[in-house]
Amino acid sequence: MATISLKSINKIYPNNVQAVFDFNLEIKDKEFIVFVGPSGCGKSTTLRMIAGLEDITAGQLYIDGVMVNEVEPKDRNIAMVFQSYALYPHMTVFNNMSFSLKLRKIKFQVFEENPETDALKEKNLILFKEINKINRAIKKKNEPKELLDKREELLDEIYENENKRKSLLVPLRGISDVEIKDVENLIKKINKDIEASKKSLAKAKKDVDKLNAMLSNPKIKEKDIEEINKSLKMLDEYQKLTLEGIKQKEHQIKISEEQLEYYKNNEVNLVKYRKHTPYEIKLEVYKAAKLLDLSRYLFRKPAALSGGQRQRVALGRAIVRHPKVFLMDEPLSNLDAKLRVQTRNEIARIHESVGATTIYVTHDQTEAMTMADRIVVMKDGYIQQIGTPKEVYFNPNNIFVAGFIGSPAMNFFEGRIQKDRFVFSGEGDAYVKLEKKQLDLLKEYEDKELILGIRPESIFLKGDTNNAKPSNILKSICDYAELLGRELVIYSNINGQKVIIKSLIENEVSNNDKIEFCFNNDDLYFFDKESSRRIK
Repeated sequence: MATISLKSINKIYPNNVQAVFDFNLEIKDKEFIVFVGPSGCGKSTTLRMIAGLEDITAGQLYIDGVMVNEVEPKDRNIAMVFQSYALYPHMTVFNNMSFSLKLRKIKFQVFEENPETDALKEKNLILFKEINKINRAIKKKNEPKELLDKREELLDEIYENENKRKSLLVPLRGISDVEIKDVENLIKKINKDIEASKKSLAKAKKDVDKLNAMLSNPKIKEKDIEEINKSLKMLDEYQKLTLEGIKQKEHQIKISEEQLEYYKNNEVNLVKYRKHTPYEIKLEVYKAAKLLDLSRYLFRKPAALSGGQRQRVALGRAIVRHPKVFLMDEPLSNLDAKLRVQTRNEIARIHESVGATTIYVTHDQTEAMTMADRIVVMKDGYIQQIGTPKEVYFNPNNIFVAGFIGSPAMNFFEGRIQKDRFVFSGEGDAYVKLEKKQLDLLKEYEDKELILGIRPESIFLKGDTNNAKPSNILKSICDYAELLGRELVIYSNINGQKVIIKSLIENEVSNNDKIEFCFNNDDLYFFDKESSRRIK
């Protein structure tokens, strides 16, 4: 599969709005990475830049160590799965999955002729004729199990023959005209992009001159000065990033020229562009269908499938291409809650089976926590934290991460440190007594305002023996009690500040009941009020 490296990636749109700021990330081979954050945080924009659907304003994107900033989307060997299934309603599952393989020419290795491999392929073609007969019978008899089982037996024999055939193939080597032409075309494209960037830069400089001329006008209004200075700042950032982008493109030309020289003077495995043969298409579709548990539905149309099955067909359409990277943009958003859980588990299973490097975009933190090897939390175009689900949950960097990850969200309380306690702001005398290690951590915040955070599941009603290290008792009134199966979520307040308690159903609490509760002192988080950073 592939490693991916994003180095100082920035994205500025033509209207000077910056969507992504200095994005840096190293993704390992076969890793499942989830970009999570609220709408407008830049996660989908970053995904589209990796796919090549959006230009990178500045920064470098590497796939398997090769810089691909200027490589066309079709040549990046990536596959995308979208929120919309985008299936062709008039086509069967088989034709939907095979359609992308029929469309365009791609690079295939050229192998030496070998009668033994040809014989194995011929044997498989005969077996496929048998499968075609079975398929016709399946359509007539409404997918009977005995015919489906017989087809699977023949397919297993085909896969075994194909594995033998591949083990006997010997690649041809020589000077590759195909690779030489591809690199020459890439150099031409980059030069064209450099010219476009220089024109854009010249236009930006003219805009700066116009704005400076407006500033020099003695009749200019105060509110206009503020707007012009804001525009000048954005244009200055745009010019810097565009210049950086030109330098990167020039660097990529230098690398490509070295690559071109290598291809001209060295023998490599020969390749040629061609379309998939019907034989290859059948092999890939049947393999993907078996993996996705779609074998019995191959001749149904999308209208006869459930939402989860349709999403699996969309996944199959990507799998048959054997891409280096899978990109998934909120693929479960159109499913109902129960189906979303089921399909989420299936995607995780498929990832394990295929072993593909996967980048998954979602605003649902539950999806991020249950599926990811690592999570990238984003806000307003900036990375807030990168880590495993456990790291992000138990060691959040700031208030945003702490509040975004976890359901219900973490409680945050304003207050100040006075002697050996955190005193809640607001009307009342509520406080939490702190331990020595916490006081040592907060010694610079003595009598200063800060934020205390605690998760709802770390607040226990009085007498609950599950509380490993109970604080002093706090008193309040239940504003609202929400029953969620085995769990009871209690909404209340401390000195007028909202508090959510996640308890068990055994603790009977109703609206307007007086409640007494304790914090678990081992689970307290403290945040700087001004910077929102966690105090560690």
